[in-house]
Amino acid sequence: MFQAWFIANQTYSEGRNLTYAEFPSKFTYHQKEKYWEPRKNGYSIGRLSYIPVGSGELYYMRILLTVQKGCKSYECIRTVDGNVCKSFEEACYILGLLRDDKEFIDGISEASRTESGHMLRCLFVRLLNMNTMTKPDVVWNATWKFLSDGILYNRRRTLNIPDLQIPEDELKNLCLIEIEKLLMCNGKSLKSFKCLPYPTFDSLFAEENKLISDELNYDRDQMRQLHEELLQKLTDEQHHVYSTIMKSVTAQDGQFYFLYGYGGTGKTFLWNTLSAAIRSQGNIVINVASSGIASLLLPVAKQLILHFAFLWLSMISQIAASNNRT
Repeated sequence: MFQAWFIANQTYSEGRNLTYAEFPSKFTYHQKEKYWEPRKNGYSIGRLSYIPVGSGELYYMRILLTVQKGCKSYECIRTVDGNVCKSFEEACYILGLLRDDKEFIDGISEASRTESGHMLRCLFVRLLNMNTMTKPDVVWNATWKFLSDGILYNRRRTLNIPDLQIPEDELKNLCLIEIEKLLMCNGKSLKSFKCLPYPTFDSLFAEENKLISDELNYDRDQMRQLHEELLQKLTDEQHHVYSTIMKSVTAQDGQFYFLYGYGGTGKTFLWNTLSAAIRSQGNIVINVASSGIASLLLPVAKQLILHFAFLWLSMISQIAASNNRT
Protein backbone atom coordinates (compact mmCIF):
# COMPACT_ATOMS: atom_id res chain seq x y z
CA MET A 1 0.00 0.00 0.00
CA PHE A 2 2.77 2.41 0.89
CA GLN A 3 4.82 1.83 -2.26
CA ALA A 4 1.64 2.02 -4.34
CA TRP A 5 1.21 5.53 -2.92
CA PHE A 6 4.48 6.52 -4.65
CA ILE A 7 3.12 5.24 -7.98
CA ALA A 8 -0.22 7.00 -7.48
CA ASN A 9 1.53 10.32 -6.93
CA GLN A 10 3.36 9.85 -10.20
CA THR A 11 0.10 9.09 -12.01
CA TYR A 12 -2.52 11.42 -10.47
CA SER A 13 -1.76 15.09 -10.03
CA GLU A 14 -4.77 15.64 -7.75
CA GLY A 15 -3.17 13.52 -5.02
CA ARG A 16 0.08 15.45 -4.82
CA ASN A 17 -1.38 17.97 -2.38
CA LEU A 18 -2.26 15.25 0.14
CA THR A 19 -0.19 13.62 2.85
CA TYR A 20 -0.15 9.84 3.16
CA ALA A 21 -2.73 9.98 5.97
CA GLU A 22 -4.98 12.28 3.89
CA PHE A 23 -4.72 10.18 0.75
CA PRO A 24 -7.69 7.84 1.53
CA SER A 25 -10.04 10.83 1.63
CA LYS A 26 -9.68 11.25 -2.15
CA PHE A 27 -8.42 7.82 -3.24
CA THR A 28 -9.33 4.22 -2.61
CA TYR A 29 -6.92 1.26 -2.43
CA HIS A 30 -7.53 -2.07 -4.14
CA GLN A 31 -6.04 -4.74 -1.93
CA LYS A 32 -5.79 -7.56 -4.48
CA GLU A 33 -4.42 -5.51 -7.38
CA LYS A 34 -2.35 -3.33 -5.01
CA TYR A 35 -3.00 0.09 -6.54
CA TRP A 36 -4.71 3.36 -5.71
CA GLU A 37 -7.33 5.10 -7.84
CA PRO A 38 -9.45 8.27 -7.38
CA ARG A 39 -12.43 7.75 -5.11
CA LYS A 40 -15.77 7.90 -6.97
CA ASN A 41 -18.01 8.24 -3.92
CA GLY A 42 -17.89 8.10 -0.18
CA TYR A 43 -15.24 9.29 2.23
CA SER A 44 -12.58 7.54 4.28
CA ILE A 45 -10.28 8.64 7.09
CA GLY A 46 -6.70 7.44 6.91
CA ARG A 47 -4.47 6.61 9.85
CA LEU A 48 -0.84 5.84 10.44
CA SER A 49 0.31 2.90 12.53
CA TYR A 50 1.92 3.70 15.86
CA ILE A 51 5.71 3.62 15.83
CA PRO A 52 7.60 3.74 19.17
CA VAL A 53 10.33 6.32 19.68
CA GLY A 54 13.08 3.71 19.85
CA SER A 55 12.44 2.49 16.30
CA GLY A 56 15.02 4.88 14.86
CA GLU A 57 14.62 5.99 11.25
CA LEU A 58 11.19 4.35 10.95
CA TYR A 59 9.90 6.63 13.70
CA TYR A 60 11.22 9.75 11.98
CA MET A 61 9.81 8.67 8.62
CA ARG A 62 6.36 8.37 10.20
CA ILE A 63 6.66 11.96 11.47
CA LEU A 64 7.54 13.15 7.97
CA LEU A 65 4.54 11.37 6.48
CA THR A 66 2.28 13.71 8.46
CA VAL A 67 3.64 16.78 6.62
CA GLN A 68 5.25 15.69 3.34
CA LYS A 69 2.90 15.68 0.32
CA GLY A 70 3.04 14.09 -3.11
CA CYS A 71 6.09 11.93 -2.39
CA LYS A 72 7.18 9.67 -5.23
CA SER A 73 10.08 7.85 -3.50
CA TYR A 74 11.80 7.42 -0.15
CA GLU A 75 14.29 10.13 -1.13
CA CYS A 76 11.38 12.48 -1.77
CA ILE A 77 10.16 11.99 1.81
CA ARG A 78 13.45 13.27 3.23
CA THR A 79 13.78 16.13 0.73
CA VAL A 80 13.55 19.62 2.22
CA ASP A 81 13.63 22.73 0.00
CA GLY A 82 15.02 20.70 -2.88
CA ASN A 83 17.86 19.18 -0.82
CA VAL A 84 17.90 15.47 -0.04
CA CYS A 85 18.81 14.97 3.63
CA LYS A 86 21.09 12.15 4.73
CA SER A 87 18.44 10.67 7.01
CA PHE A 88 14.79 11.02 7.96
CA GLU A 89 15.89 12.32 11.35
CA GLU A 90 17.88 15.13 9.76
CA ALA A 91 14.87 16.10 7.63
CA CYS A 92 12.68 16.23 10.75
CA TYR A 93 15.24 18.40 12.48
CA ILE A 94 15.46 20.88 9.57
CA LEU A 95 11.68 21.12 9.33
CA GLY A 96 11.49 21.92 13.04
CA LEU A 97 9.48 18.81 13.86
CA LEU A 98 11.79 17.83 16.70
CA ARG A 99 12.28 19.68 19.93
CA ASP A 100 15.59 21.21 20.94
CA ASP A 101 17.99 19.20 23.12
CA LYS A 102 19.13 22.28 25.02
CA GLU A 103 17.28 21.13 28.14
CA PHE A 104 19.44 17.99 28.30
CA ILE A 105 22.64 19.94 27.69
CA ASP A 106 21.71 22.36 30.47
CA GLY A 107 20.73 19.46 32.73
CA ILE A 108 24.09 17.71 32.36
CA SER A 109 25.91 21.02 32.75
CA GLU A 110 24.01 21.81 35.96
CA ALA A 111 24.52 18.30 37.35
CA SER A 112 28.28 18.57 36.76
CA ARG A 113 28.51 21.07 39.62
CA THR A 114 27.58 18.48 42.23
CA GLU A 115 27.89 15.03 40.61
CA SER A 116 30.91 12.98 39.59
CA GLY A 117 31.81 12.14 36.02
CA HIS A 118 30.64 8.55 36.53
CA MET A 119 27.18 9.72 37.59
CA LEU A 120 27.00 12.06 34.59
CA ARG A 121 27.86 9.17 32.28
CA CYS A 122 25.11 7.12 33.91
CA LEU A 123 22.70 9.99 33.27
CA PHE A 124 23.75 10.18 29.61
CA VAL A 125 23.25 6.42 29.23
CA ARG A 126 19.81 6.70 30.85
CA LEU A 127 18.84 9.35 28.31
CA LEU A 128 20.09 7.13 25.48
CA ASN A 129 18.13 4.12 26.73
CA MET A 130 14.96 6.17 27.02
CA ASN A 131 15.38 7.64 23.50
CA THR A 132 14.75 11.04 25.03
CA MET A 133 17.29 13.07 23.07
CA THR A 134 16.51 14.14 19.53
CA LYS A 135 20.14 14.43 18.43
CA PRO A 136 22.43 12.60 20.90
CA ASP A 137 25.51 13.64 18.93
CA VAL A 138 24.74 17.32 19.60
CA VAL A 139 24.40 16.63 23.33
CA TRP A 140 27.62 14.57 23.28
CA ASN A 141 29.65 17.27 21.52
CA ALA A 142 28.39 19.89 23.98
CA THR A 143 28.91 17.90 27.19
CA TRP A 144 31.74 15.41 26.59
CA LYS A 145 34.12 17.39 28.82
CA PHE A 146 31.66 17.04 31.71
CA LEU A 147 31.12 13.35 30.94
CA SER A 148 34.86 12.62 30.90
CA ASP A 149 35.41 14.18 34.32
CA GLY A 150 37.49 11.95 36.58
CA ILE A 151 38.94 9.74 33.84
CA LEU A 152 42.29 11.57 33.73
CA TYR A 153 42.49 11.59 37.55
CA ASN A 154 41.86 7.84 37.74
CA ARG A 155 44.53 7.21 35.09
CA ARG A 156 47.04 9.26 37.04
CA ARG A 157 46.33 7.26 40.19
CA THR A 158 46.38 3.90 38.42
CA LEU A 159 49.63 4.56 36.56
CA ASN A 160 51.18 6.60 39.39
CA ILE A 161 52.04 9.43 37.01
CA PRO A 162 50.89 12.67 38.71
CA ASP A 163 51.54 14.88 35.67
CA LEU A 164 50.05 12.50 33.08
CA GLN A 165 48.49 14.31 30.11
CA ILE A 166 45.96 12.80 27.69
CA PRO A 167 45.11 14.45 24.34
CA GLU A 168 41.49 15.43 23.80
CA ASP A 169 40.84 12.81 21.12
CA GLU A 170 42.12 10.02 23.38
CA LEU A 171 40.17 11.39 26.34
CA LYS A 172 37.02 11.34 24.21
CA ASN A 173 37.76 7.75 23.23
CA LEU A 174 38.22 6.70 26.87
CA CYS A 175 34.95 8.41 27.79
CA LEU A 176 33.15 6.57 24.98
CA ILE A 177 34.59 3.29 26.25
CA GLU A 178 33.14 3.98 29.71
CA ILE A 179 29.76 4.82 28.15
CA GLU A 180 29.91 1.65 26.06
CA LYS A 181 30.50 -0.42 29.23
CA LEU A 182 27.43 1.12 30.87
CA LEU A 183 25.32 0.53 27.75
CA MET A 184 26.41 -3.10 27.54
CA CYS A 185 25.17 -3.60 31.11
CA ASN A 186 21.75 -2.61 29.76
CA GLY A 187 21.96 -4.85 26.73
CA LYS A 188 22.72 -2.04 24.28
CA SER A 189 25.70 -0.56 22.47
CA LEU A 190 26.84 2.70 20.92
CA LYS A 191 26.56 0.90 17.59
CA SER A 192 22.79 1.24 17.99
CA PHE A 193 23.14 5.02 17.81
CA LYS A 194 24.50 5.74 14.34
CA CYS A 195 24.98 9.45 15.03
CA LEU A 196 27.39 8.80 17.91
CA PRO A 197 31.06 7.82 17.42
CA TYR A 198 32.14 4.33 18.40
CA PRO A 199 35.32 4.00 20.48
CA THR A 200 38.45 2.16 19.45
CA PHE A 201 39.77 -0.30 22.01
CA ASP A 202 43.23 -0.69 20.45
CA SER A 203 44.73 2.11 22.54
CA LEU A 204 43.18 0.91 25.79
CA PHE A 205 46.12 -1.38 26.61
CA ALA A 206 48.59 1.42 25.94
CA GLU A 207 46.71 3.74 28.27
CA GLU A 208 46.83 1.14 31.07
CA ASN A 209 50.56 0.40 30.60
CA LYS A 210 52.69 2.68 32.78
CA LEU A 211 55.79 2.47 30.59
CA ILE A 212 53.88 3.34 27.42
CA SER A 213 51.86 6.08 29.12
CA ASP A 214 55.08 7.59 30.48
CA GLU A 215 56.57 7.78 26.99
CA LEU A 216 53.37 9.33 25.61
CA ASN A 217 53.14 11.91 28.37
CA TYR A 218 53.73 15.04 26.30
CA ASP A 219 51.66 17.76 24.68
CA ARG A 220 51.19 16.98 20.98
CA ASP A 221 50.31 20.56 20.10
CA GLN A 222 53.48 21.78 21.78
CA MET A 223 55.53 19.13 19.96
CA ARG A 224 53.89 20.13 16.67
CA GLN A 225 54.75 23.78 17.20
CA LEU A 226 58.33 22.91 18.21
CA HIS A 227 58.70 20.71 15.15
CA GLU A 228 57.61 23.53 12.82
CA GLU A 229 60.09 25.92 14.43
CA LEU A 230 63.02 23.50 14.23
CA LEU A 231 62.19 22.36 10.69
CA GLN A 232 62.52 25.91 9.36
CA LYS A 233 66.04 26.18 10.78
CA LEU A 234 67.45 23.05 9.10
CA THR A 235 70.12 23.41 6.44
CA ASP A 236 69.70 21.75 3.06
CA GLU A 237 71.93 18.85 4.09
CA GLN A 238 70.10 18.41 7.40
CA HIS A 239 66.74 18.57 5.63
CA HIS A 240 67.84 15.81 3.24
CA VAL A 241 68.80 13.58 6.18
CA TYR A 242 65.56 14.49 7.97
CA SER A 243 63.42 13.58 4.94
CA THR A 244 65.25 10.27 4.42
CA ILE A 245 64.77 9.15 8.03
CA MET A 246 61.15 10.32 8.25
CA LYS A 247 60.28 8.39 5.07
CA SER A 248 61.67 5.27 6.69
CA VAL A 249 59.69 5.94 9.88
CA THR A 250 56.47 6.51 7.93
CA ALA A 251 56.99 3.39 5.78
CA GLN A 252 58.04 1.35 8.87
CA ASP A 253 60.63 -0.48 6.79
CA GLY A 254 63.03 -0.90 9.74
CA GLN A 255 66.05 0.87 8.24
CA PHE A 256 69.14 1.69 10.35
CA TYR A 257 70.99 4.98 9.92
CA PHE A 258 74.30 6.24 11.29
CA LEU A 259 74.60 10.02 11.50
CA TYR A 260 78.12 11.37 11.91
CA GLY A 261 79.91 14.70 11.71
CA TYR A 262 82.27 17.01 13.55
CA GLY A 263 81.29 18.72 16.78
CA GLY A 264 78.94 21.65 16.24
CA THR A 265 77.61 20.49 12.86
CA GLY A 266 74.04 20.12 14.19
CA LYS A 267 73.67 16.38 14.83
CA THR A 268 71.81 16.89 18.11
CA PHE A 269 69.67 19.64 16.56
CA LEU A 270 68.60 17.16 13.88
CA TRP A 271 67.77 14.49 16.48
CA ASN A 272 65.63 16.98 18.38
CA THR A 273 63.78 17.84 15.17
CA LEU A 274 63.15 14.17 14.43
CA SER A 275 61.96 13.57 18.01
CA ALA A 276 59.51 16.48 17.82
CA ALA A 277 58.21 15.27 14.43
CA ILE A 278 57.55 11.72 15.63
CA ARG A 279 55.97 12.82 18.92
CA SER A 280 53.72 15.35 17.18
CA GLN A 281 52.14 12.34 15.45
CA GLY A 282 51.41 10.66 18.79
CA ASN A 283 54.17 8.05 18.42
CA ILE A 284 56.94 6.98 20.80
CA VAL A 285 60.59 7.90 20.33
CA ILE A 286 63.24 7.03 22.91
CA ASN A 287 66.47 9.02 22.90
CA VAL A 288 69.53 7.41 24.51
CA ALA A 289 73.06 8.71 24.93
CA SER A 290 76.40 7.15 25.81
CA SER A 291 77.45 9.97 28.14
CA GLY A 292 75.81 12.38 30.57
CA ILE A 293 76.92 15.46 28.60
CA ALA A 294 75.30 14.18 25.40
CA SER A 295 72.10 13.23 27.22
CA LEU A 296 71.72 16.80 28.48
CA LEU A 297 71.12 17.90 24.88
CA LEU A 298 68.37 15.36 24.14
CA PRO A 299 64.71 15.52 25.23
CA VAL A 300 63.62 13.14 28.02
CA ALA A 301 67.20 11.98 28.47
CA LYS A 302 67.89 15.49 29.77
CA GLN A 303 65.15 15.09 32.33
CA LEU A 304 66.53 11.75 33.44
CA ILE A 305 70.08 13.00 33.88
CA LEU A 306 68.86 16.03 35.83
CA HIS A 307 66.84 13.75 38.06
CA PHE A 308 69.91 11.66 38.86
CA ALA A 309 71.93 14.85 39.35
CA PHE A 310 69.49 16.06 42.00
CA LEU A 311 69.67 12.68 43.71
CA TRP A 312 73.47 12.85 43.69
CA LEU A 313 73.50 16.38 45.13
CA SER A 314 71.05 15.26 47.82
CA MET A 315 73.31 12.38 48.78
CA ILE A 316 76.36 14.68 48.90
CA SER A 317 74.54 17.15 51.16
CA GLN A 318 73.45 14.36 53.50
CA ILE A 319 77.01 13.02 53.74
CA ALA A 320 78.36 16.53 54.41
CA ALA A 321 75.78 17.11 57.12
CA SER A 322 76.67 13.80 58.72
CA ASN A 323 80.40 14.67 58.74
CA ASN A 324 79.70 18.05 60.34
CA ARG A 325 77.80 16.36 63.16
CA THR A 326 80.65 13.98 63.83
